[in-house]
Amino acid sequence: MTYPWPARADRENDGMSIMQVDRIMAANDISRECPEPEAGSPIPPFILGTVIGGLTGAVLGTALSPHTRGFFIGLYHLLNRRLSAAERDQLRFELLLQ
Repeated sequence: MTYPWPARADRENDGMSIMQVDRIMAANDISRECPEPEAGSPIPPFILGTVIGGLTGAVLGTALSPHTRGFFIGLYHLLNRRLSAAERDQLRFELLLQ
């Protein structure tokens, strides 16, 4: 028989004595291994995380800016380029072959 933790079962049906059950429950008791968290203000960790995140973002943004700018400029030129007459004729010819 299984019972939801931490409810105790009817010990006569399990074949276990009260002392055995108490010993098992004491061995599985995690409350003595996990102390209560200290009560403190959540504001200092938040401010520290904000400062670290801001500085990291600024450093990475500065380091990656030439690459990002080059990518967007290249994409802009690719989308806005005008075909020359020779390129336009070549494209028409290739479309006619299909």
